[in-house]
Amino acid sequence: MQRPNLMRSIPTDLLRTFVTIIDVKGYTRAGDRLGKTQPTISAQIRRLQDLLGVQLFSRDVKEAGGVYLSEEGEIVAGYARRILLLNDEMMLRISRRDKRGKLRLGIPSDYADHFMPKLMAELTAEQAGFTFEVVCDLSCALLRGLREGQFDIVVAMTSDGPAEKAFMTWREKLVWVSGSAQHDFTDPLRMVSFPEGCIYRRSMLSALQRDGRSFEMVYSSPSQSCLETAIANDFGLGVLAERVVPERLIRPGMEAGLPRLEDAVVGIYVNDSARPATRSFAARFADLFVQHVAGD
Repeated sequence: MQRPNLMRSIPTDLLRTFVTIIDVKGYTRAGDRLGKTQPTISAQIRRLQDLLGVQLFSRDVKEAGGVYLSEEGEIVAGYARRILLLNDEMMLRISRRDKRGKLRLGIPSDYADHFMPKLMAELTAEQAGFTFEVVCDLSCALLRGLREGQFDIVVAMTSDGPAEKAFMTWREKLVWVSGSAQHDFTDPLRMVSFPEGCIYRRSMLSALQRDGRSFEMVYSSPSQSCLETAIANDFGLGVLAERVVPERLIRPGMEAGLPRLEDAVVGIYVNDSARPATRSFAARFADLFVQHVAGD
């Protein structure tokens, strides 16, 4: 009598969910990153545990602000990371470059300046095999371009939750920035910003109007470096994501009396008609973003 085959195949999406929970320290945050609901995340972990026949998270340690792996979970996590790395590298290399063509990436200019050097250092030509066309623009223009088929992958900010079909999302704290602590914070406030349509500008104006502060827009430019220079020279106040504030700018303290800013939502979006290799690249790109966003 032939013995049944007890070997089981573990879907990589379950492993990716498991690793993301570990990286972001929570089921809900993992759902935000992966664009899935918390019940979906929980169901995937239950299925993974059923397939493996082990408990992945410790039931004995229950503290706020983290997740704790069981002894078996630690073992699975190590293998899961290696499996995902090999899976993504395989998908990125199975096609020849001339079959893949150009990968069109859209990203806001401040994110490009801050994150792309770090990300591209890890996405070498040998690993990725793509030729790149990177376009920097306002998030609203990038999302519109994605819908119109102009981009394969887009990184974009939104103010009222993620746009439809986000591949991965996270929340970004926005802060006021000025050139010096001696800046004049009395009304009317002098404001420096990207053009209309920018999430920073929208958040800034909403906060000022909500608190009844008077202001004037004294400088507007699509250039990140031009805005930073204007703010650094105390030409006016601006708003940026906290993680990308350059060292030459300061964040005014509570004594400045500036209104509270709402967080932005950042997402990675993939074209519906993207090839499997492009989607695998997006997964690898998203993993690196998680590492750098969490680590900055």
